[in-house]
Amino acid sequence: MLFTVGTAAHLAGSLVLALFFVLLTRQTARGYFRDWTAAWIVQAAALALLLVSEGLGWTASLSAYLFLAASHGVFLCAAAQNESRGMGLRREHTFILLPVALWSGVAPHLLGDTWALQSGLHAILAITYALAAVLLWPHVRRRGVGLRVVVWSLLALSVLFVQFAAVLFWAARHEHEQLLYAELSPFATLVLQMLLGLGMVLATMEEGHRALTQANAKLEEAYERLRALADTDTLTGCFNRRVFRRLVSDLRSGSGPDRGLVLVIDMDGLKRINDNDGHAAGDAAIRRLTDAVRDHIRNDDLFVRWGGDEFVVVLPGAGEHEGPLREQALQQAIERAGCQASIGFAPYGPDTDILAAVDTADQAMYVDKDRRRRDAGPR
Repeated sequence: MLFTVGTAAHLAGSLVLALFFVLLTRQTARGYFRDWTAAWIVQAAALALLLVSEGLGWTASLSAYLFLAASHGVFLCAAAQNESRGMGLRREHTFILLPVALWSGVAPHLLGDTWALQSGLHAILAITYALAAVLLWPHVRRRGVGLRVVVWSLLALSVLFVQFAAVLFWAARHEHEQLLYAELSPFATLVLQMLLGLGMVLATMEEGHRALTQANAKLEEAYERLRALADTDTLTGCFNRRVFRRLVSDLRSGSGPDRGLVLVIDMDGLKRINDNDGHAAGDAAIRRLTDAVRDHIRNDDLFVRWGGDEFVVVLPGAGEHEGPLREQALQQAIERAGCQASIGFAPYGPDTDILAAVDTADQAMYVDKDRRRRDAGPR
């Protein structure tokens, strides 16, 4: 009577797990999850057959019970193999169930004792549970709490089934008709299997969280790439005015550097290069100029293509006294690159808006351009 009650409770728990996993399978496409679901379904079917075995004819239904109960362990191994190595039980692998089916059909005829049959079944389950734990063991440390619960539950069940197999084998040899230890086995199995099911759910949730985190990271990376493309001038690799506008917003909100220098650089002779040598030569000259400037500014400085041949360099934290030195260094670098440019600078700070500084630097640049024209003289 106690064994029947325990089996009924075990069946109820298995049905709950099977139904829960069937519902969850609709939310995930992971192959191992389908194997887990199949494991709980076949176990529920096996326990149902065991309960009605007397009404259906003990031998026939017992063979089906043994096959389904052993298949539960096979599906758990398949799930562990799928989760560990990405390869579960496929159609071409169904031959693995043939030895189980053969044993299930022959054992009731060869072993007339119920305890002997149960001992053999528990031995098979002990082996499959242990094998599933071994397959998952290499991933325990890096997969989270859920998989650890699964592995330790599998190991605990394997040990429990080894004990059941040994005790039931002893009972069969000594012709014990009733054995309290065996009658309590469904309750112990149910407790550990519910813990196993909880671990499976936790492991799935953790893997879903990892997948979501990775997807978010990829989206963030894609967003940063798109933002870089939107913020960058395709010809020179300099920032465009969008970035400068954000800097202005930061300065006005008080979150950016409160003072620094602005340099306006205007390339000389670009129209002549375009007219004489073509626009490709003009583009190459612009790239040489930008490379020269980029090599002589700091990583924290902002280099913006302002227009066709006009550029703005923002030097956060630089003092006004640094302006002539930075202007001279950039001028020399540009000339070494085979280009000519006019440069003007102006400071910005708490009392001078950066846009006003750009206007002042632009005016200084035109003064420098006029001086260079006068120095060059008539051609």
